[in-house]
Amino acid sequence: MSLIQKAILKALEVHNGEVRKGDGKTPYVLHPLEVGIIATVYTSNEIIISSAILHDVLETGKVKDEDIISEFGEDVFNMVKAMSEDKSIEDWAERKTENLSRLANNKTAYITKAIDTLVNMRDLFAIIQEQGENAWAKFNAPKGLKMNYFERILSDLKNDLPNDLLEKYVSALKDLQYAHLMPNIKQNFGF
Repeated sequence: MSLIQKAILKALEVHNGEVRKGDGKTPYVLHPLEVGIIATVYTSNEIIISSAILHDVLETGKVKDEDIISEFGEDVFNMVKAMSEDKSIEDWAERKTENLSRLANNKTAYITKAIDTLVNMRDLFAIIQEQGENAWAKFNAPKGLKMNYFERILSDLKNDLPNDLLEKYVSALKDLQYAHLMPNIKQNFGF
């Protein structure tokens, strides 16, 4: 069994029964799988792809560091650990800042985090289209803080992201910036 296949099985096991915060019904495991799929556009490296798929498993508290090391090796563990937030930091902004500071020392993990964030932004935009601006209230930070976080990642990585990934990231960010205008546009055009 390949490392990627093992990562998929582990993600299915760890995220079993979890749902996405935005709509409360989408199986959570679709998120890390999508991050892994997008990573395959930019690399065939099994360590990076597996890390993308496993990027949230440590944050669940269901998996210990040593489990990832023994099942996937030090390289996967180091990337997953770099992408994992320190949940002992209660303040949302402080937790995010600490994580991005650590990621600055591991560019590959940080680029993978940008893919994770791209998927999150796209999902958030879809929820806003369905539920309106009230969708922001479902998350642990207000719109302004979340947008600052998304923009910080762009600022940190703008010279490191592959061009098409940079374009996708900027497009998703702009969608969120102007999402409040979308319901009116839809109504005006009869969508």
